[in-house]
Amino acid sequence: MVILGIETSHDDSSLAILKEGKIIKNIIFSQINIHAKYGGTIPEIASREHVNNIALILEEIKKEIDLSEIDMIAYTKEPGLIGSLQIGFLFANALSTILNKPLIPVNHLNGHFFSGAIDQEISYPSLGLLVSGGHTQILYANSPFDIKVIGETLDDAVGEAYDKVARKLHLSFPGGPIIDKIYFDNLKNNINADEIKISIPKTEGKYDFSLSGIKTQVINLINTYENKKQKVPTEKIAIKFQEIVIKYLIEKFKLAIEEFNPNSIVLAGGVSANKYLREKFKLIHKNAIIPKMEYCTDNGAMIAKASEIMLKNKKTL
Repeated sequence: MVILGIETSHDDSSLAILKEGKIIKNIIFSQINIHAKYGGTIPEIASREHVNNIALILEEIKKEIDLSEIDMIAYTKEPGLIGSLQIGFLFANALSTILNKPLIPVNHLNGHFFSGAIDQEISYPSLGLLVSGGHTQILYANSPFDIKVIGETLDDAVGEAYDKVARKLHLSFPGGPIIDKIYFDNLKNNINADEIKISIPKTEGKYDFSLSGIKTQVINLINTYENKKQKVPTEKIAIKFQEIVIKYLIEKFKLAIEEFNPNSIVLAGGVSANKYLREKFKLIHKNAIIPKMEYCTDNGAMIAKASEIMLKNKKTL
């Protein structure tokens, strides 16, 4: 079985080939450098870039495999930027018509969850912590086809909060990687950030999050320094912000572990590339599944893997 996975939900264009259960090629063209000048993703630009990038990636894929060998074509159906998703669908549909191969629509969030299954086996029941620029959710998976959201952000997603704090601190886009780098770079310098006070928000839902509450505290703190004409302690604020956000995510998730007693836990989504989160996550369960770095951000491999699981069980994700 050879599956072509197509991912164009946001600003990464990606195609991957899964052959007999193994990813043999996973190509991602990122648009970060283009959108960085705007401080965030511009949907119209993202769509245009997908048109250019996806054709170039296909040429690279053709160097790896004859397209006639493909048995199935999987693509991201939802959720995501409407224009970007449409490009992926049109591309997948055209290939399906030309090659006379069936199409498999895949939910983007399920794709992220199953990114952990690319090189490891998820043991059910399982709990997933899905963290990205657009989503922050706790998932309970009783089986591959019985996945429920038991907690989610009430406002900002965690990646969105990182971006907004980074922008306020005059750091680069995306904010997650640069704040994570500041955190680890300054560990060796023993910078004490205890003077920075950030509280953890409370939510009515046991497993829900409010990242906007943390973000707003940080922005107000920065405004206070600026209004007093004082130098903003950028490194200290970044360090404390990361400490509090990761503590918040882990503490909420540990509550779910205590209640549901899963056989495995899965970290997924673009923010799963955060080194500090990865360190903390693997300590809270004996069977913690963390995807390889190349499968954290949006990628075709996770779409191909999700579709393979669908086909094995003759279900629809």
